[in-house]
Amino acid sequence: MTDHERRPGGVRTTARLVWHYLELLIAAGLGMMLLDPLWVSVLEVARFDLYILLMAAGMAAGVALWMLVRRHARPRMAEMSLAVFLPFPVLLVPFWLGVLPAASVTLAGHVIPVVLLAAAMIWRRAEYADPRHRFRFRPGWFRGTAIVLAALLLPGAVSAVNTIGKFGDLYTAPANAAAAAPAPKAHDPARPTVALLTGGSGTNVADLLGPYEVLAGTGRVNTYVVSSGSRTVPLTGGLDLVPDLTFGELARLLDEQDDTLDAVVVPALQDPGPAELGTITRWLREQSAAGALTMSVCTGARTLAASGLLDGRTATSHWLRMAGLRDDFPDVGWVTGVRYVDDGDIISTAGVLSGVEGALRMLERLVDPGSAREAARRVHWPHYSPGAAVRIAESRLQPPDVVVALNASYNPGPSSIGVRVSDGIGELELASVFISYTEHAMVGRTVALGDGPFRSRHGLTFVPRSTVAVAADGFDRLLVPGVDAARAKAVDEVAGLRPEYLHTEEEFAFDPVLRDIARTYDVQTALWTAKTMEYPVTHVGLSGSAWPWPATFVLLVLVLLGGGVAVVAPLVFRRIRTRH
Repeated sequence: MTDHERRPGGVRTTARLVWHYLELLIAAGLGMMLLDPLWVSVLEVARFDLYILLMAAGMAAGVALWMLVRRHARPRMAEMSLAVFLPFPVLLVPFWLGVLPAASVTLAGHVIPVVLLAAAMIWRRAEYADPRHRFRFRPGWFRGTAIVLAALLLPGAVSAVNTIGKFGDLYTAPANAAAAAPAPKAHDPARPTVALLTGGSGTNVADLLGPYEVLAGTGRVNTYVVSSGSRTVPLTGGLDLVPDLTFGELARLLDEQDDTLDAVVVPALQDPGPAELGTITRWLREQSAAGALTMSVCTGARTLAASGLLDGRTATSHWLRMAGLRDDFPDVGWVTGVRYVDDGDIISTAGVLSGVEGALRMLERLVDPGSAREAARRVHWPHYSPGAAVRIAESRLQPPDVVVALNASYNPGPSSIGVRVSDGIGELELASVFISYTEHAMVGRTVALGDGPFRSRHGLTFVPRSTVAVAADGFDRLLVPGVDAARAKAVDEVAGLRPEYLHTEEEFAFDPVLRDIARTYDVQTALWTAKTMEYPVTHVGLSGSAWPWPATFVLLVLVLLGGGVAVVAPLVFRRIRTRH
């Protein structure tokens, strides 16, 4: 070794320290990221302080494991692991005393270990720059790693393309959407008035249309779908809606009628831009200050929380999004396992179809319990609980839930689904088709097909994406939702596609759709779909293949193909070189 290398401050020593330091930071980050799904999804850790300690333990474990690979002594491993872990319990003391907010604990907890790791390495720089602690690859590792990566590369690429295509198409509005005017509605100042919010980038179709049909179907509520601007807005899965009124038009209508807004429903909105979100949250605060009852449905709670109206309150939302909501809005008391939370002038509901129950609760408060009971009977909602929210299963991700990844990535079809729509269809019947096959089951994409703008049973105006004649050649199935359509059987076979009528009986609109998913695809996919909609299905009667075997087979073929290429390609190149 040269004198240049021996000097503690030499270039090579500094380079080894910096490299070793970066390795430990990466190891801490990987430990946190790899173990985070365990705390959030499997163990369902809800408390901030417990979660932050488990996260710190994951970072410490990553550091300790990498130091073991680097062949450091156990005292040094313990020293560095404590440097990563200890700042978090120390910072939690002022948090428990109410002095330090959660956001500050998280920020300082990530900064202090970075400083402590650097200080420890400088203090013991001779050890951490020692060449004996280098990580040395064994020759066989390269070939094995290459085979594994190649085996995963092909299915990974196919998964990325298919998943991005399916998720990216959920709320895409056509550039040439046909212009249509909303249907005029009579306003009765003697009735309560409810506004249901939509977003310009997209709105969850079930979050919106479920409560809408429950409320509008009573005939005892003025029900309007409103937006911050006048435009056609996309709903989940290829269905476009024309809002009844803009915020300004609603205000003018209420002024003319000498009336006030009694309630607002906030469904899940698809990524509103900063300007639109600011307009929406400001409008929500104004309506709440004027005395309106506000209800969020599913992840509509995110928009409501962004307005500040949930700060210091108890609220619920979709179980799958709860971890992100707790991180982003720590001042809200998020809870799971209930259908809805009624907190005075704000109601928040759990996932998707919990909005039906929330709307029934809204009817109890705005009209009377009898109207709510009749509304539940009219839409065939089987889980109505008069006067109080019921406990529901506290869902979490489980191994069988991998079906959604298989379907999104490798489902061979039928994946292109045309949906024939027409006047008079029920709003829940529409929602059941456009959300179930797409955002939840992820088995394909749906597109609304019709002869022009159409109006639903309770006066909403929709615009189809295409006509049946033009688009039928590009579809694998032609579904026809609606009990009235099934009775009339007015849809003819088009381009070899036989119309499949979904709603043949008087029942809750989602039940026959879930049965169709189980029968056409598999039962596990139908169970996952119901789970993400927070809808118990013990009464539905699902039958079909137990598992998505075609998608599983496609995955296995891609893995074997990728691995086979990695094994055979070097042999072929070697033979070519020897011949030359």
